[in-house]
Amino acid sequence: MIEIPERTVIPSVRHLKELETALDSTSPYVLLTNVHIGNLEALAAKCIEADHRVLVHCDLIGGFKPDREGIRLLKNMFGVSGVFTQSAQVVSHAQKAGMLGILRVFIMDSRSLEKGIQILTEVRPDGIEVLPGALAHRYWDEFEPFRESTTLIAGGMIVTGKERDMLFDRGYRALTASSPGLWDMA
Repeated sequence: MIEIPERTVIPSVRHLKELETALDSTSPYVLLTNVHIGNLEALAAKCIEADHRVLVHCDLIGGFKPDREGIRLLKNMFGVSGVFTQSAQVVSHAQKAGMLGILRVFIMDSRSLEKGIQILTEVRPDGIEVLPGALAHRYWDEFEPFRESTTLIAGGMIVTGKERDMLFDRGYRALTASSPGLWDMA
């Protein structure tokens, strides 16, 4: 599980000009979503210097391969604390390297939901990010059984304080949001 206060909004930094705002947030984590291997070191160092732990969407890092060696590189060279990924294998690599592994589960249709739940019965990620967050409240009952063993996070398309509050009230411990207006509203 991820040690994170309840009702935490994790800033998801898509635009580098918003990094300073993210570093002013109360979240212990910052999620870097628009990075490439060439700028990750400087961005991660800036986050760590501001006392934030770094998370990355490792499937979205330009010029990077999320295999066992790549994951160790993220930890040892860049100081990354954890990864978001759609791959159960990458979650395993991250956990073996001493990092957090957060599995992204997309709710596109009933079939993708069933497949995501099936994978979760076989893998024990540190966190589960349910996407899109705008629908995550509707599917709480499917993810709630995992609540004792993992941290439930909603992410994607959360734009209002009302949506944020509804997800927290439903039981999600944290949210990822790219809207700076939500980063310190919990």
